[in-house]
Amino acid sequence: MPQNHSEPRHLKTGDASEQHMKLAALARLLGSFLYRYGSEVQLHDALARVLDDAGYQYSREFVLDAKNRADSCLGGIVIEVKVDGALSEALRQVDRYINLPQVTGVLLASTQRWAAKPLTDRPAWQGKAFQMIRLGRQAL
Repeated sequence: MPQNHSEPRHLKTGDASEQHMKLAALARLLGSFLYRYGSEVQLHDALARVLDDAGYQYSREFVLDAKNRADSCLGGIVIEVKVDGALSEALRQVDRYINLPQVTGVLLASTQRWAAKPLTDRPAWQGKAFQMIRLGRQAL
């Protein structure tokens, strides 16, 4: 029976896909800068400048559904930024996003120390790409 190409392909942990590669490229790009910010809004603006300079097309404050709004979204990949909060709270939010059919992957970008330790058991989450990075801060 032919595979329905309109449905997203679900991957097993460790599989590579175009979305995994796009997510890894985004993580490398955003993780390669130090950011100067005084608030989460200023950090969002700084990340937007990096994405703009790299030529990415994306939407900010993207409405995923009636209950979920992502900080940024590009081609099905959600970028969620956390300046405050616990890892458990952030992962609950990622889980809500990753379970939406239009989301193909999530990049969790945080300034918190917990984001520096990769979640090695989560290169794929529900068969979708996931990555977490810690954003460096430039002195004000």
